[in-house]
Amino acid sequence: MRRKALTLLLVSVIFLTSCSKDTPLVPQPSTNEADYTAYDYSDHTDSSEAVYKTLLADTSAIGEGKPVFAQNELPADWSWVRFPGFDAKDEVFGYDVRSCDISGEDLSPVTDFNDLCFDTNTTWPKQLPEGFNPKKLLNDNKNPGLGIRALHKKGITGKGVGIAIIDQALLLEHEEYKDNINLYERIHCSDDTAQMHGPAVASIAVGKKIGVAPKAKLYYIASTFGHSTDSGYDFDASIMADAILRILEVNEDLPKEDKIRVISISKGYSNRDNGYDELQAAIKKADEANVFVLTTSTGEYYKDFNLFGMDRDYEKDPEEVSSYEPVSWVAEDYYSNPERYASYNFMLVPIGSRTIAGCTDTDDYALAHNGGLSWAVPWCAGFYALCCQVKPDITPQEFIELAYSTATTTEIEHEGKTYSFGKIINPAGVIDELKNK
Repeated sequence: MRRKALTLLLVSVIFLTSCSKDTPLVPQPSTNEADYTAYDYSDHTDSSEAVYKTLLADTSAIGEGKPVFAQNELPADWSWVRFPGFDAKDEVFGYDVRSCDISGEDLSPVTDFNDLCFDTNTTWPKQLPEGFNPKKLLNDNKNPGLGIRALHKKGITGKGVGIAIIDQALLLEHEEYKDNINLYERIHCSDDTAQMHGPAVASIAVGKKIGVAPKAKLYYIASTFGHSTDSGYDFDASIMADAILRILEVNEDLPKEDKIRVISISKGYSNRDNGYDELQAAIKKADEANVFVLTTSTGEYYKDFNLFGMDRDYEKDPEEVSSYEPVSWVAEDYYSNPERYASYNFMLVPIGSRTIAGCTDTDDYALAHNGGLSWAVPWCAGFYALCCQVKPDITPQEFIELAYSTATTTEIEHEGKTYSFGKIINPAGVIDELKNK
């Protein structure tokens, strides 16, 4: 991708509020025309380039607190999903029964309830195994954990702080975050409906019951960071860079007290990727504007911050540090070589057994035991928003240093051995330090 610095591409713009129909508007340039570069992907040669839509909103009223949406998104249709049977266990989702009718299934092959990935649309047998209560598990695992709700009770909710998320298409009207959204746009996005990933990360960051920062404002860009080709997915980091620069542009229209302070992107990258230099330059520009850019490869730019996650059984208390353990997809390797993992200097946040907003309806929720790094990024972004509320002039580097200096550890018993597991994020410790500065 190349950005056409001399070409002002007017994209179709739609303004939408929660109570209005889609109404086309005349496209408006940035408030700072000298710095404005439209998103021109005419040099992309992919045969299906037409499916990647760029829709920007008129942000002239956004500084007045009026939400602007470039497009609404249809809910995903999962009515076609069928359960393949208990002889098909997925490595990530276990027995995936989301949106499945398993009312006629025998659940006796399931020896560990953590192996069940389900949602509010799962139709269960009338007789469930003793001790298994899906509704209760969905509710209990909405807790972001590690004392975050105690901070909320003290009024530390992210109020007045902007969080930007760049991810897949979002179901805008989900009850968890519909009141938080200030902006929704598309940049090079091929999704034809809301996708699973978008509602999940949005709810983890700012969800009313799920989120780490339930009062923060959400600015969201839906994007496809590359192309699906016959040979697989071709990632282009420069598209991600475009979205970051757009967020910085939007930030110029916001009053000082409502600025976007953190960008959450649940995608990784490396120096081998196309567009790496453009992406690093965009992150540098954000950093210079005191906007923290979090990715699943945050350490590529912030060399001393390696964000990672940890799992927890469904029924263990998310508030207790002792409930957590290595994520399942590295656990075997971790127990074989804990010293090597300690050398990575990971900052651990909760990702496993997290209830997330669903994508098929406005009150849908889903739960899986195995968490991915995608969930770590919005969790950390939400917590950074809490820190910004407490200390508005905090910088990413100050946060990183405090996160490590206040981190905690726990001991894990595994096959007769004791392991020291950490560094684990300590929200109360970080907030206390900020209050004393």
